[in-house]
Amino acid sequence: MNRFELDDRLAKAREALSQADFSTAIAFLEGLVREDPSEAGAWRELGVCYLETRQPDRALEALTRAVQAVPEDATAHYLLGNACGSVGQLERAAACYRRALEIDPHHAKAEEFLVKAESLLESREHYRRGLKLLYASQPSAQDLNQALRELAQSVAIFQDSPARDNLLECAHQLLARKQEWIIAVKPEAQIEPWVAACQRGYHCVSFQNWVGARAAYDEALQYRTWDAFVHHALGFSFAQLGELDEALRAWLRTIELDPNYDFTRFGRVWKKEESCVTDLSSLS
Repeated sequence: MNRFELDDRLAKAREALSQADFSTAIAFLEGLVREDPSEAGAWRELGVCYLETRQPDRALEALTRAVQAVPEDATAHYLLGNACGSVGQLERAAACYRRALEIDPHHAKAEEFLVKAESLLESREHYRRGLKLLYASQPSAQDLNQALRELAQSVAIFQDSPARDNLLECAHQLLARKQEWIIAVKPEAQIEPWVAACQRGYHCVSFQNWVGARAAYDEALQYRTWDAFVHHALGFSFAQLGELDEALRAWLRTIELDPNYDFTRFGRVWKKEESCVTDLSSLS
């Protein structure tokens, strides 16, 4: 087949592709690469067709051939990244997007998908670390605390992370180790509503009245928004009520306020007359 015939068939394939007639385009393109396996344009378009028709393994092969034929084709590297991502090869996908940007720093799609790939990789690393800690032989309270942080970060980065399925189990194990943390405060009029709400919340947690706990701690936040122990208990209330997204937000806020918070500690506010009391500023 001469160059004129190759170009004509490639043009027809691209026309079919532009009209989403993938079967016709594939027929033209597969014939082309059989005739001339060095035809980079045909491999690239064939890879697009395979991606569009959900044939990721074939897309991976076709686009690998495309970048081998023309190593400086930024779009071919970008498309190869998409094929790698579709079969779960995230590290290779990210490498393909980086290579596309090395060739063409203004390749917007490669930049966009590189950010997504790197986010997925980060989420996956948090997930793996969380699982390792959660399912360690006889995990310590410290292990479970760090597991909750890792799993929460995984879901925060990628909403559909499988870590969602493990967060509740981790929370249940932490709850089983619940310990009381006394927060002694002076009985001052301006903090009375906050104290009362926190006391109701702790009482509800003690009796596993999670509806009541959520209501009480929601009220406490109206008076003070910076108490890590309130967000922490509110997170457990949401989790026990099946509102995982709300629980996640509460726990992330806890970590933001106190990166070293012990999730086994449930704060019990206690009014005390003596001068030796918790300085409220230390809770901010």
